[in-house]
Amino acid sequence: MPTITLTFDLPEDRCEANIAVKAMGFALSCQDFDNELRKHLKYGHKFTSADHALEEIRDTLHQIMNYNGVSLCMIE
Repeated sequence: MPTITLTFDLPEDRCEANIAVKAMGFALSCQDFDNELRKHLKYGHKFTSADHALEEIRDTLHQIMNYNGVSLCMIE
């Protein structure tokens, strides 16, 4: 079975290593977020303004990422 080995120089590449280890969480977050946006487009929404929509969608993104064990804070 083929394998891939990633090598990082720590502590300099700590951020890159952390992102590589958490890549599946980031990918799942993107998929979940895309599904959330699709749901709003397909079934409608109750946003009262563009600002309200942006705030709610940003909160949703952070909730999804938290659920998948990742955060934008991991990216320095």
